Parts: sequence; structure tokens; C-alpha cells
Amino acid sequence: MYFSPQEIAALIQEDQPFLDLTTHMLGIGDKAAVMRFRCRQDITVAGTELAAQIVDACGLTVSESQPSGALVATGTTLLAAEGSASAAHSAWKVAQNVLEYACGIATYAGQLVQQTHQISPRTAVVVTRKNLPGMRRFAAMAALAGGVMPHRLGLSESVLVFDQHLAFLGGLSPFLQQLAQYRRQVPSSKIVVEVQKTDHTLTDALALAQAGVAGIQFDKLPPGLLAEIAAQLRVVAPEVTLFAAGGITLANIQSYAATGMDTLVTSAVYHATPADIGVEIRPV
Repeated sequence: MYFSPQEIAALIQEDQPFLDLTTHMLGIGDKAAVMRFRCRQDITVAGTELAAQIVDACGLTVSESQPSGALVATGTTLLAAEGSASAAHSAWKVAQNVLEYACGIATYAGQLVQQTHQISPRTAVVVTRKNLPGMRRFAAMAALAGGVMPHRLGLSESVLVFDQHLAFLGGLSPFLQQLAQYRRQVPSSKIVVEVQKTDHTLTDALALAQAGVAGIQFDKLPPGLLAEIAAQLRVVAPEVTLFAAGGITLANIQSYAATGMDTLVTSAVYHATPADIGVEIRPV
């Protein structure tokens, strides 16, 4: 994931808008220093490349780094760098925050994939775009490190039709009547439609599958009902991709993995507890 020099500078400037008053007051800025980030728990690594950009921009030289996606044990050095004490203290908290949040997301994402594949190795786990505003690339970077792909990165690269869209068309029937035209309009994109839990959920899903949509997403349906729907849809249209979304977490993902859905869509990774990462800064 690319982060521009301007974005790196903005991260640093947010923490140090003028100067590091403490380091300046103590008169230690010119002393040679080594800084080391170590994890205090087993984690999936993420964000080390971004943290390295931060420490480099502050004037440090990276001497050791673990790649994003690596599984590491407690006590592993994630990133080490050398330079002046002033540079080290400037980079310290910015880089630590990046690593703690990114590794927390990646570790949770990796656990979701592991739990899912214990039940259904063919089922994919993907993440929504319901991240903290302004943090989408950072959140996607961390999720990818944990082995989870994005479901949608935004409105521009995929087609997902919600009830909020169908309301302006007059419902599902007018949409189905125009489906062939819609498919011609976006020949390189798959059309996916979300179905809510109603008295006619199965009827709507069958109509969509028979009409030839590429995928059907089910929102907030319990695993038992999803399993019943999946079994019937496989008979009618085995090629349709089935998505389960809404409320899927580490606590229940194995139940959803057993439903026969092709893909499990989750936002839970964005609420993961940050990883516990300690930082040592000492004189050379």
C-alpha cells in the first residue's frame, strides 16, 4: 500500500507540530540512539513498511524489519533503527501507533481466516469499507496482511445493489426487468444484489439467481436460515456467488462458515484490540 511523502510528513507533524520540547529541554537530541519495536504477544505483522517510512522521514536508518504478513512470537523485533535521539523520539509514538493498530487488525483478520478454513477451506473472508473515515487505505493494508481481501474499496470499482437503490426503481421486479441492460452497461463488472431478511427472502434470492446476477449478498440472516437458502440456490444456480454479511465476528464465524456461503463479509477487524508493542530507545 503506497503512502506518499506528504502523508508521512502529515503523520509526523500531527505529533510534533513545532518541536519535541522535552528532548530539546534535556539537550539530548544530538546523541546517537538505537530504537527497537518488539511485540509483547504472538501476532501477525502489519504496518512495518509504513513505520519504516516514518522513521526514515525522521532521519533514522532502518537496520531490521519484519515483513507484513509474517507470523511472529512474543519478543520478536518488528523494526529497529539507528540515528539521533532527536529523530528517534520524533518517530517513536507515530510509528508505535501505526504498528499497534495495524498488527491488531492483521492478527484478528488472520484468526478469522484460520477459524473459517477449519470448517470450510473454500470459503473466503472479506472486509467491508466500514472503517474509521479517512483510514481506508491503512485499514485495508492491515487486513490484507492478515490474509483478508477487501469486499469493496469504494463505490467506484464494484456494483452492489441495495434496497436503498431498488427503492428508486420501484422494487426488485423493475430491476430484474432491466438486468440484461445493466449487464451490458458494465460488462467488466459483476452485479451483486443484497437481500434483506423478510418474509420473501428466499423468493427474492431465487428470482435473482434465475435472472442471472453474479452474486447475492444476505444481510444479518442467522446461520441456520442461510444454510437452508444456500442449499436451495445451489440447485437453481450453482454458479452464483453467495455472500453472508452482518454481525460476523470471531465468536460466530465458524457457524457462518458451515452455511455453504462462498464469502463471509465482516467489519469486525476494524474493532480489533491493538497489539501490545513495546519500544526501547537507548544510547548507542
